[in-house]
Amino acid sequence: MNSKLVVRFDTDEGKRFTMTFNNPKQDLTNEIVQGELDKIIESGVLAPSQGKPVSVYSAEIVETNVTPLI
Repeated sequence: MNSKLVVRFDTDEGKRFTMTFNNPKQDLTNEIVQGELDKIIESGVLAPSQGKPVSVYSAEIVETNVTPLI
C-alpha cells in the first residue's frame, strides 16, 4: 500500500495551495503535523503562484493500493 500526506493551505490571495509528501511516518499525530506545518508557514519559505500560505485548510493521509499488471 502506498501512502502520502496531502496538505492544503489557504493563501493570502484567497486561494488554496496543495503539497504532497510521499511515504509519511506511520506515527504522525495531529499535533505533530500541525506544529510542523505552522513552522513552514511562519518561515515564509513557500511562495507558490497561488500566494503565500497563511493557514492550514486540511491535512490527510491518503492510502492507495497498487496492483501491478506487468
